[in-house]
Amino acid sequence: MLLTTLLTAVLASATPSGSVVVIPPERVTTPAADPNLVGPTPEPPPPPPIGAPEDTSWVGEAVGDLLPRALTRAGVAAVGRDDRLRAQSALEIPRVPLTRATSIRVAEALGAEKLVTGSYTLEGEKLTLSLRVLDAARGTIGAPLTAGGPLETLTGLVDAVAWDVAASVEPPPAVTREAFAASRPWLRFDAVRAYGQGLTARNAVNKARLMRRALALEPAFEEARLALGRLQIEAGEFSAGHDTLAGIAEASPHARAARFLQGLAQLEIGRYREAAALYARLAEQEPTPAVLNNQALALLRAGVREPRPSSLLRRATEMEPAALDLLFNLSWALLTEGDPGAAEFFLRDVLEREPLDGHARVVLVWALRKAGQTKEAADAWKGVVTLAPGYEGLARVDLGRRFERIQPAERLLVLSRGKRTPAEVAAGLVGKAERL
Repeated sequence: MLLTTLLTAVLASATPSGSVVVIPPERVTTPAADPNLVGPTPEPPPPPPIGAPEDTSWVGEAVGDLLPRALTRAGVAAVGRDDRLRAQSALEIPRVPLTRATSIRVAEALGAEKLVTGSYTLEGEKLTLSLRVLDAARGTIGAPLTAGGPLETLTGLVDAVAWDVAASVEPPPAVTREAFAASRPWLRFDAVRAYGQGLTARNAVNKARLMRRALALEPAFEEARLALGRLQIEAGEFSAGHDTLAGIAEASPHARAARFLQGLAQLEIGRYREAAALYARLAEQEPTPAVLNNQALALLRAGVREPRPSSLLRRATEMEPAALDLLFNLSWALLTEGDPGAAEFFLRDVLEREPLDGHARVVLVWALRKAGQTKEAADAWKGVVTLAPGYEGLARVDLGRRFERIQPAERLLVLSRGKRTPAEVAAGLVGKAERL
């Protein structure tokens, strides 16, 4: 009997117990009925274009971004917007308003015990937020937590709700409401609006343009600087992204995220020793699997053998054994360090859990050849080229290839597939080969 293939996404290792995920609130419109109107209610006018002065579609997305940051300041472990979107993408959930059932699915995938969901209303320039805390494990939902005021006080309203959310979970905030409010840096509203519009822009060019506008209006707006640096790195503008992120000081609460992204830029532009030193400093503060992984890859590319890249990757895989990228990188490091037998052992583990990993199949062949297992290597290579003819150029062992897998974010995104039959595996391999 065929077994159903299950796919779940889990942001692993860096999602502490009790984490909260925030779903952007939806706008609720309740226009007053016209008592003189006869017949059906007319259709509402189309929304203004995103980025237009009268556009307010950005408000919900801005709340969905700023609220997790405020919760973190209040001492609550909250999943950031970027990590939530990565999980949604892995779960093949489009970026549309989510139903409660889908929101719970996202929370479970993120390993979060609670989620914040709700709505907002905008009447003229008055904004009202109404959010609830839903316990995904128990299936209970709390009373509405509301905050209202002028739209230009959006960041203050977000902080007010964040405090109420923090007070509703365990442990309660360690600071007073007044001290928490005072910890928020003042930001110009037009800069916050440009930032929110950048979050909702439809393409990377417009996103970057609006983030630059937010920074021009408010140079100390670190969320905008972090977002712009990330956009530049994603667009391949590594030096520009590195320089943008350098503007975030070490004392900033966003410093670790900025340094992690700067390390990515350094890896991409060949500044391997600098990247290794940067990730080593981050590991001294907190040795997460992604940091150890990227430090090891920087050392490998720099040709540095102490500390041994494989020892760092062993630590990373022990911390997060479900992350196959880390296991593949450990295999790659062991092969590079001259231990093909150990590389073969871990590669077989990778392929047992992910038979569709073409690079793992190729590197397994290389490990077998390095170990002198000529017949086994030849048999394995036949299977590779039969299913994926596009891999024929990879027959010769070439450890100079960039097969290693850099982690783009500190929270690891782990894909876990349920058990599949050999027939399903074969069908998947054939389909993948046909797309090469």
